[in-house]
Amino acid sequence: MKFIVDTNVLLIKPEIINEYDCVIPSHVLREIEHLEKTRKSDRQLQYDIRKLKRFLDDTSSHIYIDLKDYTFTLDESLDGQYVDNILLQIAVDNGYGMISNDRLIKEKCKMFDIPIKNFNENTFIEHKGFKEFLMTKEELDEVYLNLNVNKFNLLINEYAVINDDLNGELMDILKWNGEMLQSLRNKKGRIKNGFKTDQFGEFQPRDEQQVMAVDSILNNQLTSIRGRAGSGKSIIALNTAWNLVEKEGYKLVIFVNPTPLRDSQELGFYKGDRLEKLLQSAVGTMLRSKFGDEDEIIKQINDNNLEILPFVDLRGYDTGEMKTIVWILEAQNLTADLLKLGLQRISDNTKVIVDGDYFAQVDKDVYSSNNGMRRMSEVFRGNEIYGEIELQTIHRSKIADIADRM
Repeated sequence: MKFIVDTNVLLIKPEIINEYDCVIPSHVLREIEHLEKTRKSDRQLQYDIRKLKRFLDDTSSHIYIDLKDYTFTLDESLDGQYVDNILLQIAVDNGYGMISNDRLIKEKCKMFDIPIKNFNENTFIEHKGFKEFLMTKEELDEVYLNLNVNKFNLLINEYAVINDDLNGELMDILKWNGEMLQSLRNKKGRIKNGFKTDQFGEFQPRDEQQVMAVDSILNNQLTSIRGRAGSGKSIIALNTAWNLVEKEGYKLVIFVNPTPLRDSQELGFYKGDRLEKLLQSAVGTMLRSKFGDEDEIIKQINDNNLEILPFVDLRGYDTGEMKTIVWILEAQNLTADLLKLGLQRISDNTKVIVDGDYFAQVDKDVYSSNNGMRRMSEVFRGNEIYGEIELQTIHRSKIADIADRM
């Protein structure tokens, strides 16, 4: 039997097409196009639509698309323009079954004796690491008088960004530590946590999300930083880590899982030893742009301030007794098992930064369905050692900001 796949299921799990003999009606495709045009600010939805389109392009020869336009006539008491009702008509007319996670559709399928396949939706709940609130100065003063009350219903190490109800200006950032709310204002009353390193000079966070990311790295053992290309993941991680290298004697260990960019042409094997190969990869390009040239990277490695390792060498690695800060780059390209293996190498005197963007920068389909960063968030959020921040703004350039819409 053929099964109609409804819009929600198709967006959540396009791979369902490979599990059943599926039909995609033209009405579903039109609904997806409408969602893409009208809900541009919904980042999760736009990511799901892009992922679906790539999947359909890659598997087009195996997909049956019903191009016919149908009119709903099954029950005049139901809305004939509603896409879900039209899908019922298609199922009845052709003897199809239905795959859906929609309770209403399931009930209607019973009305018209349409076979239904249950689909269990992914239960992952998005976690940005912060919540935003509008308050008056008087309301905020009341919060200050009761800092032991978790007024904003925050998880441990989750932040509350407080903006002025009148003009929208940032008034404070508060963090719940499990016992009380802590303000990120410094002794001068400013919400800044910039610093200076000999290697990179002055660093100042450019927005409140970057402020929270730095705070999390400095105060938590494990921090996840997510965001689009150009939002500052690498510059935050490297500058803050290097501040710990210079000021507190840490060693920076960078773990990478070199993954070819989706749809790009590989150049073949790189010559040289492990380090030479890594420095010719994307991580080497990034580090050269930050350190200035390859000679400076080699110098820091020889001085035992820096080490770069591929995930393939991870088994058996141990951070040991040395104060270490581990930076796991581009972690959207790690399965849950791989990231688990990496985190199991971490000793108590080691800090960890995990960065990536599982919305838009996943380079293999396996990392979409089994994503390590997502699983880490589910397991660690609310733990006293963990913080997570999703960066919201692209700072690299106007071109980078506009290109994100492509």
